[in-house]
Amino acid sequence: MSEVVLEPERLLLISAEKGQKALIQLLNVSQPGLQISLAVSGADARRILLAQDFDFVLINAPLLDENGQDLAGLAAGRNSGGVLLLLKSERLSLVQPRLEEQGIIVLPKPLNRAALTEAVALVRIMNRRLRRLRADNLRQRQKLEELRLVSRAKCLLIANCGFSEEQAHDSIEKTAMNRRITKLQLAEDIVKKYSKA
Repeated sequence: MSEVVLEPERLLLISAEKGQKALIQLLNVSQPGLQISLAVSGADARRILLAQDFDFVLINAPLLDENGQDLAGLAAGRNSGGVLLLLKSERLSLVQPRLEEQGIIVLPKPLNRAALTEAVALVRIMNRRLRRLRADNLRQRQKLEELRLVSRAKCLLIANCGFSEEQAHDSIEKTAMNRRITKLQLAEDIVKKYSKA
């Protein structure tokens, strides 16, 4: 049995150059295996966020061209992963409730290394759970779509061939099995055939 190779988690670190080195060092020590991309300003970060998706975003505010709060909101709305915003302690109480409502984790500066390590670890755990939930959601939507299409095919067989609901159901199951195709593939064929008529 082959092993599943997981891609490294991707982090966008947005920080003025002054704080980047220390944050990168801390992240590499406390959270090995992260693939870190860098942006030094809000404008750079916006361009990157429009082009790529990240598992999470870490913003060390203030930035060269903005305070970072609006960027955090954009990242939370655009990005499927978690967003961490580092803010000076005196600004924290003013903006924390609004930002947390948007799903942004706000940490005070000066930075407590243990708090950052714990917050990043929690975001990684949350992201893994969200990925599983999204995959489950996608599977459920696909099942619903298949049921909808098979039901539509049954209705078309009832209307065009005079089948009962049970006969239409049996016909789809037996024909799909005999042709060695899925019920979904057969239902698509039936819908195409009778939609043209």
